[in-house]
Amino acid sequence: MMLLNTLNRSHRAIGAGLLACASLPAHAGRPMTVDDAAIVSPGQCQLESYVQRAGEVREFWATPACNVGGDWELALGGAVVEEGATHTHLGRLQAKTVFKPLEADGWGAGLVLANQFSSGRGLDGDLSVNVPLSFSLRGDSVLLHLNAGAIRSQTRRVTDPSWGIGAEFKLDERNSLTAESFGQRRSHGRLQLGFAHALIPDRVQIDATLGKRLVSIGLVLQTP
Repeated sequence: MMLLNTLNRSHRAIGAGLLACASLPAHAGRPMTVDDAAIVSPGQCQLESYVQRAGEVREFWATPACNVGGDWELALGGAVVEEGATHTHLGRLQAKTVFKPLEADGWGAGLVLANQFSSGRGLDGDLSVNVPLSFSLRGDSVLLHLNAGAIRSQTRRVTDPSWGIGAEFKLDERNSLTAESFGQRRSHGRLQLGFAHALIPDRVQIDATLGKRLVSIGLVLQTP
């Protein structure tokens, strides 16, 4: 009986962790989940890390990403998902490129390909494709992001369209607010608010997000 209960808790943790992340259009720059049409500069790398709590499930993520060859940003991240005494490990491999760079008072477009997998399954995970469109308003004071894509769930063997819409509001040189909504066909959409503060502009950032039964705190580090 104890073994059965442990297995049930483990399955719930895996399901909760995968659902929490697979329902996202793509992994964007903190504190947003909706992605933007931008990548790190050539020769530059960054590390995004955050702690997220959704009900009884906690996630600890770390995702380094680097610009490779000038046109592609490659990221390989990992997470530990906790639900009570049960721990599950997740991984995420992502490639992102930009077709049209975003300029002030202009627009940009890109493409994101990702594979999210759990420990013990190798790279046999949930595959996703996402097209982010970004629009700059009022000299970059307001950025609007639209996402459209699809997610292939390997556990359920179904493919669902995904969507997202979000906005960034620049308060000053160091502070910004974000608001977004995202989801996919077989799940309810999620609303999320965020705040970011640059301790060192373009180098060190702390941020936080708040949604229904969800809160996260993050840290972003960028190389020169």
